[in-house]
Amino acid sequence: MSRIILALFLSVALAGAQTVITIAEAREDSTGDGIPDRLGEIVTIEGVATCEGTLFSSSTPPGLGFYMQDETAGINVYGYDDAIPGDIIAGDEWQLTGEIMQYNGLVEISPSDPSDFTYLGHPGVPDALQLALNQGVSESIEGMLLALGSSSLQQWVTVATEPAFAGGGYNFEVWNGQTAVAVRVNESTQINMAGIAPGVRLFMMGIGGQYDSEPPYDSGYQLLPRYQTDLEIYQPSISDQFHLTVLTPNPFAPSLGETVNLEYGGPAGMRFTITVFDRSGRDVTHLADSRPAGDVIQWDGTDDDDQVLPIGPYIVLLEGFDGDGKRFTTTETVVVAAPLN
Repeated sequence: MSRIILALFLSVALAGAQTVITIAEAREDSTGDGIPDRLGEIVTIEGVATCEGTLFSSSTPPGLGFYMQDETAGINVYGYDDAIPGDIIAGDEWQLTGEIMQYNGLVEISPSDPSDFTYLGHPGVPDALQLALNQGVSESIEGMLLALGSSSLQQWVTVATEPAFAGGGYNFEVWNGQTAVAVRVNESTQINMAGIAPGVRLFMMGIGGQYDSEPPYDSGYQLLPRYQTDLEIYQPSISDQFHLTVLTPNPFAPSLGETVNLEYGGPAGMRFTITVFDRSGRDVTHLADSRPAGDVIQWDGTDDDDQVLPIGPYIVLLEGFDGDGKRFTTTETVVVAAPLN
């Protein structure tokens, strides 16, 4: 008799258990219409929180508003305050049951009760996915922790527009190479925007988000910084020795969106001009004109008319003029290349 009771108990327990699916499966859009296949379904997923549980909540009292991801994809978690299971810390791993929803193109999972959460441990926040030069936020990486620019790669993004406050947050754009990426800084993150202005260079991190009010929900992708440290202003330390240095990559392939980084500098009070010449000695572009301080700049292989130059070697001439008008010069060679087949 006891075996029969135990078997009945196990069968009931298993029948009530939720099947765990991957986050990619939860947000799958097999038809490509911008609407998740499982919209309105109750599913169970597992993933790691990439920020605190109420960080992106705009309600009072704060409800659930955070992101979690597994090895396949990321997703927004949205819910009212009475569904919060307690503190949710960045790096926590949770099993979560909720309804698949969509808000302005953003795929969400919405739990309704604290019992929808099961704590699985604290493996820590996963490494951010590094976006390549000229890559923007897209549907396939929505909901994931992303890095835009990298100090180790000597790759930065440049603020393109003045941050403007609207709807409980700041909106601005940055240039990632030749690609404009929208950035949304929610007021709930309490990120201080001082110093963020056009021309400022940044190394950034944040969540891939979306705000698109019209079908087919294939635009409006954004980067959502979480913390002050997600906006790191790049201020290179330049030697006061007169120099021109070609940083990697060299050769570089403009047709792939690659750029070459050039560092130049010299004593205080010197002004700098940088001119690029082709093999015939013709000046093709001017990268700096009487600039008052050393810097690190990027060249995308185009001329002064924004046309990509032919493959081959180019001479970069740095001229420096001190306060007495004395002229200093040095050159480096860079190579515009074609991609390998």
